[in-house]
Amino acid sequence: MRVAVLFSRLSGYMAACLRALKERTGGEMLVIRHAPAANAPYDDRHFAWIDQLYDRHAMGREEMLASVRAFAPDAVFMAGWFDRDYLAVARALRKDHIPVIAGCDTQWTGSLRQRVGCLIAPRHLHTAIDALWVSGERQRQLAQRLGYSGARCWHGVYACDWNRFDAVYDPEVERPKAFLFVGRYIPIKGLDTLIAAYRRYRQEASEPWALHCAGTGELAPMLEGLPGVTNLGFVQPDRLPQLFAEAGAFVLPSGREPWGVVVQEATVAGLPVLCSTASGASVHLVQDGYNGFLFEPGDVNHLARLMQRIDEASEEERREMGRASHALSRQFTPERWAETFVQGISDLKGESPPEPVAHREEGE
Repeated sequence: MRVAVLFSRLSGYMAACLRALKERTGGEMLVIRHAPAANAPYDDRHFAWIDQLYDRHAMGREEMLASVRAFAPDAVFMAGWFDRDYLAVARALRKDHIPVIAGCDTQWTGSLRQRVGCLIAPRHLHTAIDALWVSGERQRQLAQRLGYSGARCWHGVYACDWNRFDAVYDPEVERPKAFLFVGRYIPIKGLDTLIAAYRRYRQEASEPWALHCAGTGELAPMLEGLPGVTNLGFVQPDRLPQLFAEAGAFVLPSGREPWGVVVQEATVAGLPVLCSTASGASVHLVQDGYNGFLFEPGDVNHLARLMQRIDEASEEERREMGRASHALSRQFTPERWAETFVQGISDLKGESPPEPVAHREEGE
C-alpha cells in the first residue's frame, strides 16, 4: 500500500503510527507537513525514514496535487480539514477514486459554528472525505452529526509510541515522589491552575513532592524561582519515557484539550493520572478513583486536594493505580492504528485486507 499523508505538524507519536503503517503494509509513504512549531521543535531525525517528506509551505496547491498524483497513492490520510489547499487536493484525488481519510480530534460542543458545519458538510466535506477517523467518543458525536458513521467513522486516530513508554514500566519499582507535567506552556494548558494548586498543596503537605515540568512557551517565566519546581524545557520524544520513569504521578490541568496523547504516555508508563475533564482522552484513559482522579478545568482547590490524596496514598495503592493505568493504555497502539487504517480502507473498497508483510511466505 502506497499512502500519501497531508498533515499538520508531525509529532513523535504520529511518526510512530505512520511508521507502524509502513511496516504493516511494506509500502512507500509520501508526507507533506506543516513546519514544526516554535514551542514544539521536534527534531527531523525522527522522520528520516519517510520515503518522501515535503514542507507544506514550500508547495502551492497545484504542485502538491501534481506530486501526490505522481506518487500514485492507494489511499490518502489527511489531518482534518483545516487546510483549504489540502481539502482541494483531497477533493481532486477523490475524483480519481482514491479514498481519503481525515483525522478528527474536535469535540462536539453544539456551538453555532459546528451546527452550521453540519448543514454544509454534504457539499464541503462529503465531496472530499470518504471517512473520518476520530480520536474518541466526544469526537464520534461530531462525526455522526457531520454524516459519518459505520464504515465511514473510524476510532482511535491517536496512539502514543506505546513500546517506547512500556519499556520504562515496572509495576514493582518504587516511584520517585514527584508530579510531572508535559505540555506547552500556554494558557489553555492550565499551567496557572497547576502552579496555584501546587503552591496550595505544598502549604498543607508535611513532605511535599517535587513538580517537574517539561515544555516551552510564553508562560515559562511563571515557573522561575518556585520552591519544588523544576523546568526541564522541551524534551525530544526519545527522552520522554525516562521523564515518566522519574515521576510518581502525572498531571494534565488543561482548560481546553481536544484529546491529549500525553495522557496515554503517562498510563503506558504506569503512572496515576490527575486529569482535567476538558481532555478528550480522559473519557477513555482515566477512571476516577481507579487509575487517577478527574477535576474540572481551573478548579485549583480540587486539584490541590487530589495532589494531597496521591501524596498520602500508600506505595501499594499508587502501584495498583499504575497497573490500572497500564491496562487502560492498551486501547491504543501504533500497531492497532495501522491495522485500523488497512482494514478501514479495505472496508471502503469492499475488499479483503492484505496480510501483514511479516506474515507472508518468502516469494509471495
